[in-house]
Formats: sequence, structure tokens, C-alpha cells
Amino acid sequence: MKQTFSFDMLNRIYEERRLSNRRLLLERRAEVYEAVPEYESLDTSESITSKININRIISGDSQYSENIKQGIYNLAEHKRILLEKHGFSSDYLDPIYTCRDCQDTGYIDNMRCHCYKKELLRLMYKQSNIDRLIDKENFSTFNTGYYPDDYILPDSDMTPRDNIEEILNYCRHYIENFQNEHGNILIYGKSGVGKTFLSNCIAKELLDAGYSVIYLTSHQLFDILETKVFHYNEMDDMSKSIVSMLYTCDLLIIDDLGTEMINSFTESQLFTCIQDRLLAKVGTVISTNFSFDDISRHYSERIFSRLIGNYKLIKIAGEDIRIKKALN
Repeated sequence: MKQTFSFDMLNRIYEERRLSNRRLLLERRAEVYEAVPEYESLDTSESITSKININRIISGDSQYSENIKQGIYNLAEHKRILLEKHGFSSDYLDPIYTCRDCQDTGYIDNMRCHCYKKELLRLMYKQSNIDRLIDKENFSTFNTGYYPDDYILPDSDMTPRDNIEEILNYCRHYIENFQNEHGNILIYGKSGVGKTFLSNCIAKELLDAGYSVIYLTSHQLFDILETKVFHYNEMDDMSKSIVSMLYTCDLLIIDDLGTEMINSFTESQLFTCIQDRLLAKVGTVISTNFSFDDISRHYSERIFSRLIGNYKLIKIAGEDIRIKKALN
């Protein structure tokens, strides 16, 4: 997967984040000093006392060390009371972090923090065509008027418009409950009925809510997996990070499943991806032009059974919207 950004961009983001939070803390400190002069005096005394006492503590004077600890505690309590007395919260001058888990370093115990992975995905979307697509293709621009309302669907009591409205309601429920449920969806139907548009709607809402989302066509997915299997040592750090997140990101969207070359390799990789994400209890949305019969015929029984047993099945009915738009 070709990228137009590097880890240097991510590192600059974290450096700017730390500088911004440091400036905010300095502004808060100046605000408190102006409102509570006594607090500034306590800060100055604390700094001087600390320098004097460091050598005594290092020397191993345990009794002296305990006295110092008690003095530091009393001073901190006094400062806390002063802040609250003058209308500030007790933690107003605590260090400020955008992500408290990694303290804006991007790492926890030499492992990349969840915020780092989300920032990486955000940059991926910013540099990709999907970022521009989801600005146009979202729930606010989803037009149910493109779906006929003048006939009843076979084996149903709904029109295509009734059907899509019910689907939209389910997708909104899916998004609202995503934090607790992390469910899976299989969207199927003929070409041009809005499957990709609906996937973009889901992607935008969850990205805006701060979840990590990877959106790939089936071709992109299997290109990445092929590179991982056969050329892993040739991949850069960015690509390796993306590969690792395929199995752990909050939501993976696979668009147009079935347009890839289906063979034993792609079948094996698809099953592994589906199974690992089920075990990790993270969400997956798959769209395809295939019918149930097509899926059963082209993929193995174990893939078919995972999809039928673990995914919400959504069929979009209607006519090719792209043709309607072109005619209009």
C-alpha cells in the first residue's frame, strides 16, 4: 500500500501536541500566579527547598528523607486547598496530556499506543480518496428517493424504499451501540444499489467518534496480505503497522468482496482475517455484489458458515443508482 506520508509526520504531530499542552500549562500557571500570589510564593519555596534537600536524601538519611516526604505532602495539600479556595479545580496545574495513557509520547512500554494507531489511520484517510468520499457520502447526503416506492419486493411486504429506510435505522443503531457490541455486517445486492455508499456512511460516523477504521477494497486487502506473506522483509515500518492493525482495528471495511481473483491463497487469507477478527471481538463490514448462492459457490464452507452465523445480513434492493444519476 503506497503512502504519501511518513513516521516523521506522526512524530511532528506528537511533538506539536506536547508543545501545545506545555504552553497551555504555562498559561494556566500565569493565571493562577496572578490570582493567587501566595501560590507563586509556595512554588518558589518548594523549588529552593528541593534543591537543598536532594543531597541529604541521596546520602541515605532515612529520618530526614521521611520528614521531607511529609513536608512535600503538606505543601501539596496546602496548594490544593488554595486552588479550590480561589475557584480553580484541584488538578488545574497538573500536567496536561491529550492521551493520558502514553502521556503524549505515542508509546506504552515500547509498544505503540492506541492513540498512535488512530493517528496513523487518520493520516491514511487524509491522504486517500476515501477521505474525500466520506465527506460527500454520509447519512446526511443519503437520498432514499433513489429507491422505488411503487412495488413490493418478492417474499416481502416492503418496497425498496421501505427496505433501505429499515437498513438505515439498523446502521444507526449499529453505530450507537458499537462500543459495546462491535458487530459484523454483510451488505449484499446488485451493482450500483448503494452498498459502498452505506459503508462510507458507517466509516464516517465511527471515524468521527474516534474509532480506528480501515477501509479497503478486496483488491487492496489481498494485495496487502500477499505482500505480508511473500515480501514481509521488504515492507517499510508504515506498511507493517497497517498490516498489524488489519486484525485489531475497531472496524475493518472490505468493499466489493468477490472482485478479487479467488483462489486457495485468497480464500485462506480471507478466512484467517474473518476468524481472527471474530476472536478479537472487533467489527467487520463486508460488501459484495454476490448473492448467497454466489458466496456459497465461490468460497469454502467454513467462510460461508462464518458469514452466515456471525454477520448481520443486509440486502439492498433497487435499481442502479449510478444510471439514475446519469440520466438525471
